[in-house]
Amino acid sequence: MKYILFTILLSVYSITGKSQKVTLQGRVTDAETGEMLSDVNIIDKKSNTGVSTNAYGLYSVEVNKGVCILQCSMLGYITIVDTLDLRSNRTLNFALQPDAYLLQGVEISATKKHSGQLSLLQQDIQSFPMVGGEPDLIKTLQYLPGVVSGNDGANNISVRGNSQWGNLVLLDEAVVYNPNHALSFFSVFNNDAIQKVNLYKSYFPLKYGGRNSSIIDVRMREGNNKKRTISGTVGLISSKLMMEGPLKKGKTSYLVSGRVAYPGAVVGVLEELSGTKMTFYDVNAKINSVLDDKNRIYFSVYNGGDYTLFNKLVRGYEMKWGNTTATFRWNRIVTEKLSANTSFVFSNYYYNYKSLPDGLKYLWKSNMQSYQVKSDLEYAKSNDLRLKGGVSFNGFVTMPGSITHWGGMANVIPYKMEKRRLFDLTAYGEASYSFLSHFQLNAGIRLGALYSPALKQQYKASVFLIPEPRVEWIYNMNKDSRVYTSFTQASQNLHMLSNASIGLPSDMWVPANSKLKPSTMRQVALGYEKSFQAQMYTLSLEGYYRKTNNIIDYIDNATIFLNNQIEEQVLKGTSRSYGVEFYLSKNRGALSGWVSYTLSRSRNHIKGLKDEEYRPTYDRPHNLKVFLSYKPGRKWTLTSTFSYCSGMNLTLPIGQYYFQGIPFSIYTSRNGYRAPAFHQLDFSATKELKKGSLSFSVINMYNRKNVFSIYVGRDRHDPSAPVVNKMYLYGVVPSLSYNFKF
Repeated sequence: MKYILFTILLSVYSITGKSQKVTLQGRVTDAETGEMLSDVNIIDKKSNTGVSTNAYGLYSVEVNKGVCILQCSMLGYITIVDTLDLRSNRTLNFALQPDAYLLQGVEISATKKHSGQLSLLQQDIQSFPMVGGEPDLIKTLQYLPGVVSGNDGANNISVRGNSQWGNLVLLDEAVVYNPNHALSFFSVFNNDAIQKVNLYKSYFPLKYGGRNSSIIDVRMREGNNKKRTISGTVGLISSKLMMEGPLKKGKTSYLVSGRVAYPGAVVGVLEELSGTKMTFYDVNAKINSVLDDKNRIYFSVYNGGDYTLFNKLVRGYEMKWGNTTATFRWNRIVTEKLSANTSFVFSNYYYNYKSLPDGLKYLWKSNMQSYQVKSDLEYAKSNDLRLKGGVSFNGFVTMPGSITHWGGMANVIPYKMEKRRLFDLTAYGEASYSFLSHFQLNAGIRLGALYSPALKQQYKASVFLIPEPRVEWIYNMNKDSRVYTSFTQASQNLHMLSNASIGLPSDMWVPANSKLKPSTMRQVALGYEKSFQAQMYTLSLEGYYRKTNNIIDYIDNATIFLNNQIEEQVLKGTSRSYGVEFYLSKNRGALSGWVSYTLSRSRNHIKGLKDEEYRPTYDRPHNLKVFLSYKPGRKWTLTSTFSYCSGMNLTLPIGQYYFQGIPFSIYTSRNGYRAPAFHQLDFSATKELKKGSLSFSVINMYNRKNVFSIYVGRDRHDPSAPVVNKMYLYGVVPSLSYNFKF
């Protein structure tokens, strides 16, 4: 009888205890602009439990019924602490006030971020010294561990030993196929329109797919729904203007940002590029509207384009290329615990170039488009268990190339390559579970079904089923330290056919088919993170090993121009890379910044090549980056960066021989020559003014002539004699820019 009574009382206590929980849900915004804030910590101080806001600023947290002390905090904002008496489920929105006296930095928090994830805010990117004073997102990412440039001074970044084309680059969920301007000297991202960028290189959240190197998720600003503002910049490289404000105060806002750049004025002074004309532009626009407490819609567009005319390095070529993206997003709170996001996404990339010499006046065109519909759900079962899932459908079509004559007489026969298409249907499920107070498990699987239609008399239709399991285990040793390990499998269904390392606009995307199977990357990583002095300092150490199957490279002496069976000109193989990454940051205070160092190795194995194993261009074993920012007062900010990186790998002639009076070069093995190491010191100073700021920067302060490219030419006096030429981009480059806002 006592046992039965005890069981009944225990059951009643369990039911009663369960009923003592209430759910708080809502959004967190910036108090000055009304924009949503992600990764904000919401903590109940009494029970010491909490959650973080998701990518759309939403949170749902369970707290004990009755009095609770709720804290809402994020680096760079004034913390809100509120005492509440809760008797039932409730919606509670927070508006955080920016803290003007905190210097922004990169914050790594063990309670809210995945392993290998780093985030940069707009002001972080703005603080870096850059050529012409133009902030650049992609170049800023090169200062993070595990990220290197394929060519010094360029934006073709390699992450953990994979090619630049393995990076999934997103702008408001839309794929940006070529994220570069001005032949990779600048990126397509206008920093004025950026809110935040997340880089994932260890554990990839399951909602991301389609690439196998890294995820670069860029979010545009939403626009100020409190007041109208106009801001801009006048600089040596570019000029910008941005307008934002409410269409309906507190409910609907807009943002329009434009940038026009004229780097040709600087590039044209280089001897190797004299006579070059180069311009580009960007336009970002976004509208977001609060329909009611549970529904919000967003519509964003981007359009950008380049024009370049060569007269010396590549004689007589005119090139144009550009990207267009559009995203419509509907964000809905279904219940206190369930939220949904539905998106319609469009991406377009095109390029064309003209050959100008007489007799060869041809026009080359190519383009590609993708269309995507997707829906993602997030369910907060409890503070310890979060479930995510979603489905997406994507269609991709590309016209690899066509050629026609133009401008009168030309020895050109018009020709158009066959279009290639790919369709994929993807579903995923992911769980995040915290248990035993110190452990967290993130795991799930992504399953894709790819269909590649047949090509005329070439390749048959193909279907691929691709599972992508991913798991991450985190042990929080205490509130300041954690150890983590992860396994990530990611597939890529598009192959890049390129014979250049800098990312030329004429590089060609080809979808997987019966000849070229999707490539698959598998990675294991192990890391340790520790914070000191109330997260004033952060230390991390991480090691990784990657293997990627079905990578491709051209056969020796490949024929690629207007080849409708270009798949026959490549061979398949594997790549392996491994390394150790060190990172130490000071996150706030008058002096802040970080030091990152990566020691890594990468090798490609392609059967059928003369050199079956070789170093890819971006195998650069030593990579040291230092960033420092000093704020002596409210008006001045001084920043400096230092970079050291092993040289890139090239294939160069090491000798020559003559046959019947004709000279022939003898080359190294594939990528058998390592260029001299890259190192550079930059500095900038910014003074805040009443209506803006004035920035002065000096790039390459000690005039280091870093190698951008090494190529073979002919001696002017003896055309039969080959000459190896070293090309560098710039020496000391000072710049001045004025930023205004009113």
